[in-house]
Amino acid sequence: MTALEKTGEFNLIHRFQRIIPRGTYPPIIASIGDDAAVYEPTLGLSHVITTDAFIEGHHFDFRFYTMKDVGYKAMAVNLSDIASMNARPMLATVALGIPGSVSLESLELLYEGLVEVASTYGVQIVGGDTTRAPVLTLSITVVGEASKAAIVYRNGAKLGEKICVTGVVGEAAMGLDILQHDVDPSSIGHEVFQHLTSRHLRPVPRFDFVKELNKAGVQPSSMIDISDGLSSELHHICNASQCGAVLWESYIPIPDDCATQIKSPRLPIDYGLNGGDDYELLFTASSEVLERISSDLYTEIGEVAQHDILIRRVDGTLESLKAEGHDHFR
Repeated sequence: MTALEKTGEFNLIHRFQRIIPRGTYPPIIASIGDDAAVYEPTLGLSHVITTDAFIEGHHFDFRFYTMKDVGYKAMAVNLSDIASMNARPMLATVALGIPGSVSLESLELLYEGLVEVASTYGVQIVGGDTTRAPVLTLSITVVGEASKAAIVYRNGAKLGEKICVTGVVGEAAMGLDILQHDVDPSSIGHEVFQHLTSRHLRPVPRFDFVKELNKAGVQPSSMIDISDGLSSELHHICNASQCGAVLWESYIPIPDDCATQIKSPRLPIDYGLNGGDDYELLFTASSEVLERISSDLYTEIGEVAQHDILIRRVDGTLESLKAEGHDHFR
């Protein structure tokens, strides 16, 4: 293993530069090697910018993350923010805080994970920063683009619209429980183990759904990605849109059979509502919009209401739905 002291900062950046493929869109005038990247924006389109940090000991644990997993997930969760705005990702910058104990080879694996996701969605890594830090830290900024009219915000939900979600919610939180509690893969089946842990380690930003929206020529009235849990994200939409909601518990797509297999004390619905880290998309839309989207990509789970945020339980009772997903400072 090569110590970073032997490599030096500028040789490290040069090694990263060799890993990153050069794209053709958007036109890059200057990239890594100058004080800032320069590119030619697309005429008539709005830019969408997001930044997320990914910190060792808080967001990931090297007991079960590889360096490549760290790079992969750090980039994927940033791209998910672009998907939730109904936009197309283009460029990224990566700032790394690196402990002295990390080797050059390990950092190259990290960058391979970053590049794997970026390349999949046509994103060019055009710069960033490297510095020493007490724990491994990544801060990624992604620039996307969309027409001004196509961008979807959190504040557009309207009374009577349907509340929908892509995919299955709760699997990533189950995967984390499996990893944290050293569950034996043979006890739940290797296929279940691989599926659930991959959902946590390697989430997939839902650009397939964004492409379906664009193909159909429609857009949701509001949308958000599920990073902190379905219950918390619904509160964000309702607060921004100044509305309420009623969720139907029996309609929420949760992995109940998997919860039984991992013998978790948590109820399946708790994983679905409060687990987080799924990076599925929660959105609101009219029935007319939904009719033009493939129903294979989403599930209707509720309706936009006037004031309170409620959940209708399986037995028919109505309860207040608390925002009990992940909170970084709680």
